[in-house]
Amino acid sequence: MNWQAICDNPLFQDMPFKFETNRWGRIEMSPASNRHSRYQGLIAKLLDRLLPDGEAIPECSIQTADGV
Repeated sequence: MNWQAICDNPLFQDMPFKFETNRWGRIEMSPASNRHSRYQGLIAKLLDRLLPDGEAIPECSIQTADGV
């Protein structure tokens, strides 16, 4: 399954968690822990402070040859 097929599939719309595809097009889902979320927030705050002309984006998709 490619990323566009996932985006077009109504089963995957409005999901309360993130999911990714691996190099074989299989969907990988892993819920984040509270500890992960806390560290993510602390790191984003630090980056925002250190890079005043930039913006820290905690989670964004990246399309690669292996999947999204």
